[in-house]
Amino acid sequence: MTAILVAGVGMGFAGDQLLRASGGPGLNFFLLFFGLAVSVWTVAQSGDSPLSREASLWIGVGLLCGAALLWRGSGFVRVAAFVAACTAFALPALNAGRAWIKRSGILDVVEAVAGAGLHTAFGSARLINGANWGEVGTDTSRGTAHTVARAALGGALLALVPLVVFGALFISADEVFATIVGDFVRIDLQAFAGHLAGTAVLTWLTCGYLVGVSSGTRLEAVRRLQPARPTLGIAQVATALGLVDLLFLGFVIVQFRYLFGGGAWVEVTPGLTYAAYARAGFFQLVVAVALAIPWLLVTHALLGDRSLKAHQVFNAFAGVHLLLLLAIVASAIQRMLAYQTAYGLTEERVVVTAVLVWLTVVVLWFGAIVFSGRRDLFAFGVLVTAFVLVGALQFINPAGLVTRHNLDRIADLGEVDVEYLGSLGSDAAPLLLARLDELADEEQCLVASRLLSQWGPERPGEWRSFNWSESRARHAVDDDLGALRSLAGPGECDL
Repeated sequence: MTAILVAGVGMGFAGDQLLRASGGPGLNFFLLFFGLAVSVWTVAQSGDSPLSREASLWIGVGLLCGAALLWRGSGFVRVAAFVAACTAFALPALNAGRAWIKRSGILDVVEAVAGAGLHTAFGSARLINGANWGEVGTDTSRGTAHTVARAALGGALLALVPLVVFGALFISADEVFATIVGDFVRIDLQAFAGHLAGTAVLTWLTCGYLVGVSSGTRLEAVRRLQPARPTLGIAQVATALGLVDLLFLGFVIVQFRYLFGGGAWVEVTPGLTYAAYARAGFFQLVVAVALAIPWLLVTHALLGDRSLKAHQVFNAFAGVHLLLLLAIVASAIQRMLAYQTAYGLTEERVVVTAVLVWLTVVVLWFGAIVFSGRRDLFAFGVLVTAFVLVGALQFINPAGLVTRHNLDRIADLGEVDVEYLGSLGSDAAPLLLARLDELADEEQCLVASRLLSQWGPERPGEWRSFNWSESRARHAVDDDLGALRSLAGPGECDL
């Protein structure tokens, strides 16, 4: 218990300072994840149940994802890395650091994330009730030193708020008292209140998460639902799968030429543009692919008859479903490629395409493990491939890829959306600078102005929000500062 309180307060003070950086998430968030990892290890070591190898591995994965925030400047990539890091830290907490993930189900992973979130938000409430202090965590020492330290820390925390409030009142009420206190402590009350609130919130959240790690974050209400799930016979399951398969088959047959006609289909269809062709149903197809696997998982879970014949029937219908699903995936990718050919790339299109490729991998993984009778490995495979997707986005560098692709199109089209390229942030800035002379004069003016406003000396970086991509962009702008100012000129650019 003492370890949880000390770690929570330490993370609260550190987080209050680190999160006050003026820039986006970078070094500050990585340091917070690192501090959280150290806190988890300390709390585990202070008890009777040290972290398992699996839990330590996932904490390491979380740190690696947190370190990714130091690399790319893209908002999409940063959000993906942050969510991945939070998920990796949530997984070991479910069973209090014991191994469980490899043969888990989807509901277990969802329970781990939800349980960690709920404990982070409300777990510290268990620390308020002193009667529960001996139950939370795994402290076994009852020595006098621990008792005194715990009492002193609890008393200090309890007195912190009234000390601040009454001290502020006395300082404002008596100038002599204020002068005496001011000789020792000079406090900006507004700033101090902000620091106090930030420290308190972060301490609360950290202690809540560590309580979950030490005691487990299982949601008993969810677990009680699992034995009560309904079951169906193979006839009902086969009928349901057959009807859905017919729907998918009908869609593919009716839309076959439109799905796979590509540019030729656009050219022979009056009034049909590339934009309309690519946009028509693309996101609906992506959603359909995303929902198809949960549908198959549900039908497989509802299958009460576990005989060999029942599994053969299920595999037959599910196999047809997966083949039709792959056809729809191919259609969605083809639509996106057609749209990119006509209008170029955007960061959103790159990310969505990467997610669609990941969904394809999930479809193939489902077929491989379910048909082989190893459904218990499905959730683990999905989890691992999702983290691989986050890592792949780091290496793909969507903003840099978009910038390079769209600049390469200038020779063919003679134009490019420089407004959009200028908004892609630090990942695109060095490439824009290197190829600035390929743009028209007005476009160079706009890009130069945008780069100066984002990464010029008037907006210096801060160590707490250090990010490698942003640092590289600032250095690139500094190296060409004179040329950029000359291109930007004193007034507005006219495009």
